[in-house]
Amino acid sequence: MKTPFILGINGSPHKDGTTAKLLGLVLNGAKKAGAKTEIIHLYDWDIKPAPGNYSRDPKTEIIAKMPQDDMWKLYPKIVAADGLVLATPNYWANMSGVMKNFIDRLTPLENEGFQLENKIAAFIATAKENEGGVEMAALSMVAALSQMGVCIPPGGILWYPSRWVKTDGVDESWAFTDAPEVGQTMVKLVKFFRT
Repeated sequence: MKTPFILGINGSPHKDGTTAKLLGLVLNGAKKAGAKTEIIHLYDWDIKPAPGNYSRDPKTEIIAKMPQDDMWKLYPKIVAADGLVLATPNYWANMSGVMKNFIDRLTPLENEGFQLENKIAAFIATAKENEGGVEMAALSMVAALSQMGVCIPPGGILWYPSRWVKTDGVDESWAFTDAPEVGQTMVKLVKFFRT
């Protein structure tokens, strides 16, 4: 059986911040479960905004009509991946601009044969402090990719700060506890879907 491949997408300008750390924990969980993993730092790539072809003629929203930029190098990785983990900081109650551009540029994959359908996807949104909006940032990513047909594993929507009141006390960082488990669950689901 082919080794599962989980691709992490970091939408933060920081490679060592909270967003990247949580993303790393998910990918480490996936590795522990036997997957090959890779992380893409979107700030290292030149990804132009979508040109808006879909609103004029949906048939023209295809890869061949997209800007000639680094997204062309990412399309094969995205298609090859069994799972995606999208991670973003919270910028004004939403995802970062580079993450939004990335998601918008996934539309050709949907238009050209629903190529994200049945991939496993997890989502991470973080904020420096509990300023609000982090759930909206996560759910904005979820809404787009869910429409494109991805499957979200249990616990596959993480945010930080993350305070969880339990019967035995308060967990101030449940996302850090759950992240490796999400990665392991992603790999289990990949294997399940292949059977």
